[in-house]
Amino acid sequence: MRRLLAGALCAALLGAAQAADAPAAIGAAAAPGEAQQKVIAGRSGYAHDQPEILLRQRLFGLAHGLSLLAAACLDLPAHSEPIQDAYAAWHAKQAKAIEAIVHDLAAYYFGPRAEAARWPDLSRALNLIDNIQPALNEVTLHAACASLPEAIARPRYALDKLLTGTVEPETLPDIVAVPPAPTLPAPAQ
Repeated sequence: MRRLLAGALCAALLGAAQAADAPAAIGAAAAPGEAQQKVIAGRSGYAHDQPEILLRQRLFGLAHGLSLLAAACLDLPAHSEPIQDAYAAWHAKQAKAIEAIVHDLAAYYFGPRAEAARWPDLSRALNLIDNIQPALNEVTLHAACASLPEAIARPRYALDKLLTGTVEPETLPDIVAVPPAPTLPAPAQ
């Protein structure tokens, strides 16, 4: 039941850019038999020497972490509805930025196979976790879920503004303190 509810939430929240990947986008591994994209040789992990790609990688990680936390909060009845509302509102504002980030990273990691790449493919390419619990460290899931609706509305989660560099520097999270760059061109068909 949890997986069904989590999949439904993610499909609703991640919108057209990620609806097909809904269960995987919230932390599940690729379904058995699901094709996994192979990363272009030498492009696994983070591109520390390419600031425009590194920014997108960090923003993708931020969005991935938020989706994992939102999915985990579904198991906590006291937090489920506020999380769904807050995440849906955040995602509605950030959908275009998320789509651009996913597009650019898919092109970087998978080149001519970018159109077939999905959220879990990017997550694997970046070696991201698929469970929020280890990232919480000493913070309880209840505390993280209680603070998420307020936190997600802050400038540090405004992916669109972080991507374009229109956020005041003092509001930037340490994780994305990289100069912004324009969106990369679409991959050749």
